[in-house]
Amino acid sequence: MVAAERAFAADAAERGWVAAFRSYAAPDAITLSPDPVNAHEQLAQIAGDGETTLDWRPAYAGISSGGDFGFTTGPFLFRGREGIAGHYFTVWRRQPDGGWKWIFDAGTGVRDPGPPVAADARIPNLAVAPRGVGSAEAAVREVGALERGIAIARPEPRSQLLWRLAEDVRLNRPGHPAAIGVEAATTLAQATALDAVDEPLRIEAAPAGDMVFVLGRTSWPEGEGRREGYLARVWQHQGDDWKIVFDEIVPRPV
Repeated sequence: MVAAERAFAADAAERGWVAAFRSYAAPDAITLSPDPVNAHEQLAQIAGDGETTLDWRPAYAGISSGGDFGFTTGPFLFRGREGIAGHYFTVWRRQPDGGWKWIFDAGTGVRDPGPPVAADARIPNLAVAPRGVGSAEAAVREVGALERGIAIARPEPRSQLLWRLAEDVRLNRPGHPAAIGVEAATTLAQATALDAVDEPLRIEAAPAGDMVFVLGRTSWPEGEGRREGYLARVWQHQGDDWKIVFDEIVPRPV
């Protein structure tokens, strides 16, 4: 899967980012522009193959026990476009032919003070879950019920979410470095936002039922009102419970 991500990035550098995104997107792939849209429909509106100056590198990855579903995340930037940088998040699904296609791709304006990741670097990986709940359908039901329960906890769902954070969780928030580990994630969540999914738009799980991707609308307190955006979250089955291993918020433009 990481090799597929690197091949995807290399293709974008050679042919252009639009051409690469078309080639590596699954038929049902979703991106944010700024709202969720089918990736192929969105890309069809862009003439040409796109610039070759979009650069991204995987810095962390997680994969299901079956080796057929997972995610990568890491820094991205548009060379020559000041200010267009952050961390991307891509969810991958293995295809019937054995290859990989992405089903969700979106980034947020993480400010990463560290050095860039080498294209061939050995990157840390999320520990694989020892077991799931038996099927994708069961996992979707269980995580869907968890998300609904957290939403009911409004106006303060944060306390319920904090104890759901895995020890090795990663949080991506615009304007802040990526938070790695539960202590850093808890601090960042308390300083920014960790909120419930107002409206789930997509919940998809690995066949073994050990990893679940959730995309939904969300909102969080900001100033005297609430800011709206989208939340992308990955749950992993750990022990006898579900834990959040990745959480990203992408604000809608004001």
